[in-house]
Amino acid sequence: MSNKISVDVVILGAGPGGYSAAIRCAYFNLKTLLVDKYSSIGGTCLHFGCIPSKTLLNVVKSIKEFNTFNKYDIFSGNLKVNIKQLLFWKHNLINKLSNNLLNIMKINNINIIYGVGKFIDSNNIIIEDKHRNETLVNFKYAIIATGSIPNNLLNTKFDNRYIWDSATALDIPCIPNKLLIIGGGVIGLELANIYNILGSTVDIIEVSDQIILSLDKDIVDKLMYQMENNTLSFKLNTKVSNVEIKNSKVMVQIDNKELNNTNYYDSVIVAVGRKPNIDQLQLEKIGIETDSNNYIKVNNQMQTNINHIYAIGDVIGAPMLAHKSIHNGYIAAEVIAGKKHFFDQKVIPLVIYTNPELCWVGCTIKQAKHLNLNFKVVDFNWANLGKAVVTNNHTGFTRLIFNKDNNCLIGGGVFGVNSSEIIGELSLAIEMSCEAEDIALTSHAHPTLYESIQLAAEIYTTSLL
Repeated sequence: MSNKISVDVVILGAGPGGYSAAIRCAYFNLKTLLVDKYSSIGGTCLHFGCIPSKTLLNVVKSIKEFNTFNKYDIFSGNLKVNIKQLLFWKHNLINKLSNNLLNIMKINNINIIYGVGKFIDSNNIIIEDKHRNETLVNFKYAIIATGSIPNNLLNTKFDNRYIWDSATALDIPCIPNKLLIIGGGVIGLELANIYNILGSTVDIIEVSDQIILSLDKDIVDKLMYQMENNTLSFKLNTKVSNVEIKNSKVMVQIDNKELNNTNYYDSVIVAVGRKPNIDQLQLEKIGIETDSNNYIKVNNQMQTNINHIYAIGDVIGAPMLAHKSIHNGYIAAEVIAGKKHFFDQKVIPLVIYTNPELCWVGCTIKQAKHLNLNFKVVDFNWANLGKAVVTNNHTGFTRLIFNKDNNCLIGGGVFGVNSSEIIGELSLAIEMSCEAEDIALTSHAHPTLYESIQLAAEIYTTSLL
């Protein structure tokens, strides 16, 4: 063994959950080691997920705006996208953010080892780096934050030409003339948005009868309506039964109740969810308990069945969201430091960064019905919102759901451009049990998109008179 060290806390995984937990541990003066298999900090979110996808989505949003103004002869000429420079731009942004995180780790005296960590018992791990050097780490506490990896339900492997996972797709190996995306979840929708605006004809296949099953159907139907065009279509209640590579094309057998046929695509993106990234950890050696889907079981203080070993983020299951992982990380660090803190999953916003964006937080209509709540729904259409009209975003809307027994906000969504920057007010309002009158009497800037929240609340309070 080339090296042996002892720490208070070892954290496996340097994504948002892992590095957030490390910072919080350092705040409590705990000697902390961060371990990650990649050669730079940030995890899947920074390198292969949230940040690269939002970079590309921001660019295609600008392309769409240009095309709109071009249609009305406000702009003129043809817009050409330099894919090589776009990827260079994306790469530089990722490096900048990763370096910023590295500096934060240095300021907080957090050590980092880049390699794969494996448990050998409940108080020791071995880390093997890319040069096969090994480090034995003795720890008092461990936090598992290794995230998730894409599912692959096809009978063929991912590659850089025909069958892509989401990480490969974000590197834009090419702009396929005809692209199939398997999976109508958040990842599939965002990639469809990117490639369609860059020039691909896109089919989206979803095995269920609606996209984004957690949300109310009328809302996701609005998103589908806005996304669909001559070169983008949805196929619901549909599954892929076979995929083969033939004559430099991907031959796909598509099955549903009405249609059984074979289509040919230039490329296929598999976006059918993710699974916990725990195979290399050797959890079986220490008896960490997992559920039937291989997610690590934890209590509301993020503790596993071995109470000095914690798990956070994607490895513990849905929702697989970076902001949930971050909050999980804070809780784990605080409990290790002796605080009596708990994770309460009451308010975790969901954001779909398509164009337009769709966001939701709290209770949906179908959840309210299932819980037999006495509720009222208020929709405010952005066609009546000055800022939305002048920015050509008048098709959006804001929805609030109130509990009629106490007039408190229990759920809400925003559909429209930049709604990810608006949903935070609803999150705070639900967390603080705001009544409709609290929101309605709070002055909101005009003209803005977020004043739609105040206007919707006013509609509800007026109905009480």
